[in-house]
Amino acid sequence: MDEALGCLTRLRVGHSRGRPAPNKPCLLLAIICEIQAGHIISPRVAIDDRLIARYHDLYELAADSRQEARPWLPLWFLSSDTGPDGQGGSLWQPELPAALNEIIDQLGAPKSLDQLRKRFTAARLHPALYSLLEQESSAREAAALIITRHFSSSAELLARLHDYLELALASGAYERAPDRLKDDPPGPPEQQRARSAAFRALVLEAYDYRCAASRLRYITPDYRYLVEAAHLVPFAENQDDRPTNGLALTPNLHWAMDSHLIAPGPDHRWHLSPAVDALVPDNRWLCELDGKPLVLPRDPRRQPDRDALAWRLDHLQR
Repeated sequence: MDEALGCLTRLRVGHSRGRPAPNKPCLLLAIICEIQAGHIISPRVAIDDRLIARYHDLYELAADSRQEARPWLPLWFLSSDTGPDGQGGSLWQPELPAALNEIIDQLGAPKSLDQLRKRFTAARLHPALYSLLEQESSAREAAALIITRHFSSSAELLARLHDYLELALASGAYERAPDRLKDDPPGPPEQQRARSAAFRALVLEAYDYRCAASRLRYITPDYRYLVEAAHLVPFAENQDDRPTNGLALTPNLHWAMDSHLIAPGPDHRWHLSPAVDALVPDNRWLCELDGKPLVLPRDPRRQPDRDALAWRLDHLQR
């Protein structure tokens, strides 16, 4: 074991139902996944929706409950843990406004994620630990240490967490190099799962979890997203999982696009199939989209490919 990773085995955790509480271990596993996916690119860790959703995924695996996750607790209390041996300093340092620094000890722990975000929206992971977690081999070792140390009460749980981490790391490799989602052959089922996970993560993040047609954006209190990642050109046609071949859509509009009732065009507008009868009141939700602008990602590298948009428009029911 790398001595610098030893701090991960000495976390100060409480106990729940006679077992170590999963809060801090799940947060650190989430951070490892996000570093390996290229979402966290420095010791400064933003407390964003993607990190919190990842934490909920891991907490659900560890505790068989998504609703009981309390991400503000590890985000707050992780600062009480020390960093790697011989390096000094805290494992986790919230970036507090100067006005709060003087009174922070009087405030007590936050009681919600909103309350925590009013105190800070980013924290710094110990730089020596971050440097190790950037390396895939060290990240795997760190994840194995955390899982073995804090979740060894159940062989089934150990297996679930190891499977999740394997998928997350494989998916993260694709997220860091999205062009591979077109160039690499589909491969065995495990590789296909990693590609699909990377496609979903990249598309939903590109659209900020907002539907490209209805503009709806909703994240449940336990961090589930309303939107889905939809292929423009179906995967079976071109084996292209790059985010430029995708849109974020609500399930009903995903179905409508795949049924060729609506299509986004190269003009970045939505088009309605002539097969949809505008005089039928139940069709209004589709008819109202006709001619509306397509919601586009801010990052031009993630905007939909014009040829893929043309494919959709060409396949609209006539």
